[in-house]
Amino acid sequence: MKSLFLPVGLLLCFILAWSFPEPGTAAKELGLIPWMVVVIFLVNGYQTNLSELPKSRSFLYALIGGGFLSLIISPLIGLGVAQAMALPAGIALGIIVTATVSPTLSTCIVMTQLSGGYPLWSLMMTVILNIAGVFTIPFMLGYVMEGSGEIRIEPLSLLLTLILLVLLPFLLGIVARSLSSLDPRSVLLQYLPSSCIILTVWMALSDSNELFQTLQALTLVQIAIATLIIHFGLMALSYLLSQILKLEPQARIAMLFTLSQKTLPVSISVLAALDMPIGEAVLTCVLFHFLMLLTDSLLTPRLAIKSAK
Repeated sequence: MKSLFLPVGLLLCFILAWSFPEPGTAAKELGLIPWMVVVIFLVNGYQTNLSELPKSRSFLYALIGGGFLSLIISPLIGLGVAQAMALPAGIALGIIVTATVSPTLSTCIVMTQLSGGYPLWSLMMTVILNIAGVFTIPFMLGYVMEGSGEIRIEPLSLLLTLILLVLLPFLLGIVARSLSSLDPRSVLLQYLPSSCIILTVWMALSDSNELFQTLQALTLVQIAIATLIIHFGLMALSYLLSQILKLEPQARIAMLFTLSQKTLPVSISVLAALDMPIGEAVLTCVLFHFLMLLTDSLLTPRLAIKSAK
């Protein structure tokens, strides 16, 4: 049920935004999108237990190398793919933003566990890289977007926005955990972040309804090809890095999923911070997320079999 909640919710977003855009547009005009992002990271902070941080030297090396791959190399791959495929500005923005953001906040952990990897490695790498990403994303995005020649980004303005929307709520959530008796694994907290993602995407897509009416099949194919190139390219580099570090198979699986997946909430928060139309870019981010979940869900059983052997 939980694994289907977000994909099914996003599918309903497309249907509602396509058929009845007015409520979503009205909600966006009320300024609700930034508050959705704040709630997402407040809950994620509340669910994080920093005392579980692995202390082995191999984890430290994997974290440093993985951070460089996920936060520095990945945006350059996104830029290269967007330029090589000559993607339209809105699609290119979505692809580059997705490639620039930090690892996804939940699915990589679940898939690592199902594949027989170290879920604790995936969890803590995700938490640390999301905090680090607040400071790397504005400057890497500014650099690669300047290289694309399409859109200019103000890094300092974006940094301030990410601190307010992502970092501060996340830290407040960590503090609130120590002061509250609410179970971090409660049903409410498990479904609240996904619900906020669904509502955010619904508002953004509804606001760009006219744009989606003119989308062509070729555009969707371009998004799919760019997504698969970036995702599997990062997987290949993650595997190579784990081989260089001589990690055991369980740690290798954790790196494979964590460093190749990208977080939808941060992508949406970055786009929400930009003072420009973002409908096409949001659609690209959502499709990237769908394809990423689909391909990795098909890969998980095969990795689990190999891990068992």
